[in-house]
Amino acid sequence: MPLTARVAVRRGVPALLINGKPVAPLMVFVNLVGENREAGLSTIRRAAQAGVNLVSFVEHYFPLTPPGEKPNYQPYEAQIEAILRENPNALLLPRFGLNNLPDWWVQRNPEEMMMYDNGQRGLVSMASRKWRDEASEALRLLVRHLESRYGEHIFGYHPCAQNTGEWFYDRVWEGLLPSFEMPMRSAFQTYLRDGSVPLPAAYERTAKGRGAFLHPFAQRRLIQFWRFQQEVMVEAMEEFARIIKEETQGRKLVVYFYGYLFELAGLPGGAAVSGHLALERLLKCPHVDILCSPISYLDRQAGGTGGFMAPVDSVHLHGKLWLNEDDTRTYLSKPEDNYGRAETLAETVAVHQRNFAHIASRGAACWWMDLMGAGWLDSKEIWDNLAGLSRLYADLLPSMRPYRPEIAVVVDEASLCYLSYGNAVTLPLLSQMRQALYRIGAPVGLYLLSDVCAGKVEHARLFLVLNAFAPMDAQRRALQGLMHRGKMVVWFYAPGYIRGSSISAENISELVGIRVAERERIPSGRVSVLPLDATQAQRERFGVDAPLEPAFVVDDPAARSLATFDATGEVAVAMKKAGQGWSVFVGTLGASASFLKSLAEQAGVHIYTRPGDVVIAGNSLLAIHGAEKYSQIRLPARATVYDAIRGEPLAKHVQEVKVRAEKAKTLLFRLR
Repeated sequence: MPLTARVAVRRGVPALLINGKPVAPLMVFVNLVGENREAGLSTIRRAAQAGVNLVSFVEHYFPLTPPGEKPNYQPYEAQIEAILRENPNALLLPRFGLNNLPDWWVQRNPEEMMMYDNGQRGLVSMASRKWRDEASEALRLLVRHLESRYGEHIFGYHPCAQNTGEWFYDRVWEGLLPSFEMPMRSAFQTYLRDGSVPLPAAYERTAKGRGAFLHPFAQRRLIQFWRFQQEVMVEAMEEFARIIKEETQGRKLVVYFYGYLFELAGLPGGAAVSGHLALERLLKCPHVDILCSPISYLDRQAGGTGGFMAPVDSVHLHGKLWLNEDDTRTYLSKPEDNYGRAETLAETVAVHQRNFAHIASRGAACWWMDLMGAGWLDSKEIWDNLAGLSRLYADLLPSMRPYRPEIAVVVDEASLCYLSYGNAVTLPLLSQMRQALYRIGAPVGLYLLSDVCAGKVEHARLFLVLNAFAPMDAQRRALQGLMHRGKMVVWFYAPGYIRGSSISAENISELVGIRVAERERIPSGRVSVLPLDATQAQRERFGVDAPLEPAFVVDDPAARSLATFDATGEVAVAMKKAGQGWSVFVGTLGASASFLKSLAEQAGVHIYTRPGDVVIAGNSLLAIHGAEKYSQIRLPARATVYDAIRGEPLAKHVQEVKVRAEKAKTLLFRLR
């Protein structure tokens, strides 16, 4: 009998169930077609000895064959047989690329391939109906074959496409513009229900509007196109997911990379070129079970934050399971490997523990990954640590509860389609801002605006609304309602600037309850915090050392000024009482951890440590990834503090504990 795997919500938390029983969603990823096959096989054995039997593997070949020819499934069978020889109890998650097309298909269908603004062709068009139909049939036959032979060992399928298989448009990191091909034009016309409308030309896509923003009326078609770019990506993903569910009678999982709003904000063209801004739609798809991404490539080194790429806590609110791909470059990787390489075994252990705390505190999943198949995980010492983490997760599993941090970071997909081409706003505000968010001294949750406005995040006291540039009227009312119910809402840069077809500072003032005035340009977004008293000699500074176009300054005598623009001396940050809560307007692109900590304290958020430490807390876990040697930890209530892995008590019935840690070491505690 084929096994059954599903994600089900238990006590408010998505849980992985295999044959009806909850299991710790911890896996290992092996690349047996990479640099060192023997190291991959050794890693499978080490994982099995550590109790990790869930195995993800990649097969680059996709069996799309000419009509009348029999598909070749041998590459899949060879890998599966090799894995099962090393671990007969392994449960498998095959990963494969749907756009890994054979040469014959590309040669026969050149018009179906993506076209860039430079005239070059690339991967297949996401709007190609021919590709979708033929890839769907090949996918159906592949799943049918694997289920017939290995159904008792396969718990899900991981289809991939586009850039590195992660479902964002290929080559956008290079600054190229995709989607000029005929299939995309036809799909766009269908989307608009207008058979005469052309695709926006390259000059239209890169044209400025009102500074950093597109004009909601004059550039309406471009805004519609950016939205369409996201929808057409997810539409194909939904179709492939449905086929897998049909062929497995709903017994197997569908896993996708998607939702990298924070990470892809750093693209040269901004997040709207990515195709990753329809997470809200994908979360409603009944055929998708798990969404995943690598750990952020920004600030992932020892001592860094190891943050998420996506608004992961909204994924859990919709009953899907989030999974982190932990592709840490361990001390066994090559010295030239980048992306925050762990230089030593001690750093490798610390980084793995920090990354584990991020997922275990919220009941999420991960796979530990040897991306290149080079032996990054082939070490007894590494697996001694991972085995301890696996046992800890299994111990947490029966009592897992929803993750409910007091700080909510709020992002809006739709508003990003109103930004002019470029990343001057999105890179500092969404991508780089994460470095401060994880260092406030308290845990944070990452949510979509739509979920906050639907009342799903009422547990938070402080809402950091990063990019609600164009909320709908119902969302405006919902956000204002937070303040009236006693919450503190911190608004960044241009909240509510666009309302329908209008664009004005008055729209901002009406939303936030603080009167602001618009400036066409301020030469620098750097701000200085006003001193709280005469004894404060040094003024803290934050923001971007780049122009703001447009810029917004506070022009409200009833608001308390908190910071001024260095370039003009005008008020950049101010706060004001709003109902039972507070409204705080931040007119620049970001804020420091220490400034956010001061706001959090006023909002009633519990602060565990000084700003600078990475603090992760939830489900009785507390992790401190330290910036310095000593940390004074304040607990929300008296508790007995245990070493989370060894289970040894460290302090009994305390509310404060002082700990000593080497810089960049992870302290992992359990509170009872």
